[in-house]
Amino acid sequence: MRVKLLLDENISPKIAEVLRREGVDACGVRDRGLLEASDAEVFRRAFAEDRVVVTANVDDFYALAHSYDLHAGVVLVESGDLARDDQLVLVRAAIAAISERGDLINTILWIAPDGAQSFEPAPR
Repeated sequence: MRVKLLLDENISPKIAEVLRREGVDACGVRDRGLLEASDAEVFRRAFAEDRVVVTANVDDFYALAHSYDLHAGVVLVESGDLARDDQLVLVRAAIAAISERGDLINTILWIAPDGAQSFEPAPR
């Protein structure tokens, strides 16, 4: 399975650049003209492009994931104040977990700062 990601504005845009060099289909909201867009707009664009949203905006994207009948998935990074290198480690771990699972359709992947992961169906 090829993982496609849309990184929210609270994830460093440099991460998308690094991942693209590694062969991952990743883009940031800035790449899609969505800087300062509403969370709902970002979520809808991710769905339209069959991309998993990666964000540290846990509360808002948790609610969005539970309010849509179908979505490509959401990775919730549980700490928004991580350094770029730490974010990159967690995003790479998320990519590995999604690849192993096969997809993230209607699922939230929680990633803790220590790298611990858990999956949650959304919507339930």
